[in-house]
Amino acid sequence: MNTDKLTHIYSITMLCCLIFTMVFELYIYFEKGFVTRDGLLTLGVIFSVNLMNINYWKECFKLYKP
Repeated sequence: MNTDKLTHIYSITMLCCLIFTMVFELYIYFEKGFVTRDGLLTLGVIFSVNLMNINYWKECFKLYKP
């Protein structure tokens, strides 16, 4: 497989995981009234991993500027 294609798939997958985790933690908060520490740590880890893709997203959004 092409490296660019793998980078694209990885970045999209990690963004989907971040969105899913954020929505899930909000659901837990509204259901129980609090969020556990491990839930917040999971969100922090996924957010940190997504920061590694910041250059990919900069290039991606640069392509769509008019």
